[in-house]
Amino acid sequence: MNLQFIVNEFAGNGKGKKVWQEIQKKLKIPFSYHVTQYSGHATEIAQTVSQHSRLKNEDLLIIAIGGDGTIHEVINGVIGFSNVFVGSVSAGSGNDFSRGFATFHDVNQIEQFVLNSNRTIQQVDSGVMVLNETIQKSFMNNSGIGFDAFVAYQANLSNFKRRMNKIGLGKLSYVYYVVYSLVNFKLFDLKVNVDGTIKRYENVWFATISNQPYFGGGMKISPNSITNDGLLEMTIVSNLSKVKFLLLFLSVFFGAHTRLKEVHQINGEKFILHAQGETMCHTDGETITMETNETTVEYEVRKKSWNLAN
Repeated sequence: MNLQFIVNEFAGNGKGKKVWQEIQKKLKIPFSYHVTQYSGHATEIAQTVSQHSRLKNEDLLIIAIGGDGTIHEVINGVIGFSNVFVGSVSAGSGNDFSRGFATFHDVNQIEQFVLNSNRTIQQVDSGVMVLNETIQKSFMNNSGIGFDAFVAYQANLSNFKRRMNKIGLGKLSYVYYVVYSLVNFKLFDLKVNVDGTIKRYENVWFATISNQPYFGGGMKISPNSITNDGLLEMTIVSNLSKVKFLLLFLSVFFGAHTRLKEVHQINGEKFILHAQGETMCHTDGETITMETNETTVEYEVRKKSWNLAN
């Protein structure tokens, strides 16, 4: 089995580099590695090494070392390659992927996977998001429009997040920007088509589509999400005051928000969302800004679309 590492040295404010240096010292089996240089580079690397391995008719294990953004890029590069297995070593600030999916915790686990012909293989789902019929991205954790995308945008740009990462409190930066964004975020109206059934919501805070339970550094937004059940779960929050919305975000860490009547959860294979009003979109925390007051986002599950190494 061909073993390749894709390393984001800047993940977790430099944690990615430290984790990779420790792994390099201990590995006793052959490997190759690639260090990402810019946004989207991990996807390009993953596609290239996957194509080479397919031409050689060999199995390939790609291990992403970084945060959720790094693993998001890697998996976007390998979907469709049946000979490729993806693993990860968490080195980011939020690390929601590691909460919902199996990950490697030490070098011994990596070597055992490569050397053991009876290795455990999981085929898991992903979601695909199509924005305004032009932008298409896959996601493994979640994707959504509205407040969660707005918060992710603020956090990704912030010096505060980087400072919190330095002292090991990067997860709290998301909570900080939830409070910060309450002042500026504008609610919107939403029409949803779920597997052919139309639903309408007013004064919407966000609509999040989940493939696993967690987002935002450990918030249990979708407690019933399962990564290989062939379904996605949608969580919509609407008609909620700012004070009650802030309390909701505190309860999300425990999954208790689902008890509120303003929280709607629906599962399905395909969702079409049409939003009226200014909004933003994200896939696995990577944000996309819109320049229009109308947004159409389509979501569909890709059943068992990639191989998880664990």
